[in-house]
Amino acid sequence: MSNRGTETFRPSVAFVTHTREYSSADVLPALARCGFTTTERPHDRDTERLVAQFRPDLVVLAIDPRQESDLRIVENVARVAPHAVLMVIAPGPHAAGLASALEAGADLCLRDTDGGDVFAAQVAAIARRRRTAQPSEDEEPKTIAVRDLILDFDRCQAIRNDERIPLTPTEFKILAYLAKNAGKVVSPVEILRAVQDYSYSEREAQEIVKVYIRRIRRKIELDPAEPSYIVNVRGFGYMLERRTSRRPEQAFRAA
Repeated sequence: MSNRGTETFRPSVAFVTHTREYSSADVLPALARCGFTTTERPHDRDTERLVAQFRPDLVVLAIDPRQESDLRIVENVARVAPHAVLMVIAPGPHAAGLASALEAGADLCLRDTDGGDVFAAQVAAIARRRRTAQPSEDEEPKTIAVRDLILDFDRCQAIRNDERIPLTPTEFKILAYLAKNAGKVVSPVEILRAVQDYSYSEREAQEIVKVYIRRIRRKIELDPAEPSYIVNVRGFGYMLERRTSRRPEQAFRAA
C-alpha cells in the first residue's frame, strides 16, 4: 500500500516525453511557472524505467493516440506511474483518438490547437490541486464508506477488504465525487467540473465520463457488466448506489 499521502511535501516533478513534434515552447515554460521541476526527452525504450525511477506527479505525453504503438505507451506509463496525473497532448484540431487515450489510462487529453493558454491553465489547476491535497498533520483522517468500499481522502486511496484498489488520480477524484453524493444522480458535466478545471460541452462530457466510469467499474465491480456500485440513470447521469441490491426502476442501467 502506498504511503504517498503521508509523505513530507516535496517539489512537484513533471516528466515530458514525446513521439512527435510538439510545441515545447508552450509546455515547458508553463510547467516551470507552476513550480514543476521538469525532465523532457523523446520517448525510447528507457522511458518507462525512468518514469518509475523519478516518480513524477505529472507525466505529459505528446503522442498521436490514433497510433496503436502510442496507445501502448500510454498504457505502459499508466502502469509504472499509477499515482501520477497522466496528460496526453494529441495532434489537433480533430478529436480522433482522445477517447482511446483515456481508455488506455490517460487522465486528461488536450490538443495542440487548444493552445498554450489552455495547457498553462490545466497545469496550474493540477499544481493547485496538488498543493491543496496535502494532508494537514492536525486533521483527523477523513473517509467515506459505501458498503465495503472505503475512500480515504487523506491518502487518496480506495480500499476494500484492507486492499488498495489501483485508481489513477482522476479515477479516484471521480469516485470520490460520486461517494460524496452517494444516492444522488450527478451529470457528466457536474462530474468533470468537480475534478477538472476545464469546460466541456454536454456531449463531450458524456463521452469522456463514460470512458472513466468504464475504467472505474473494471476495478471496483465484481462484475463490470452488471455493476452494483455505479449505475447510470438514463438521460441524467451517474450515481453511486448505497444499496446492496439493484433498484427495480427501468431507468437504471449499466451503460
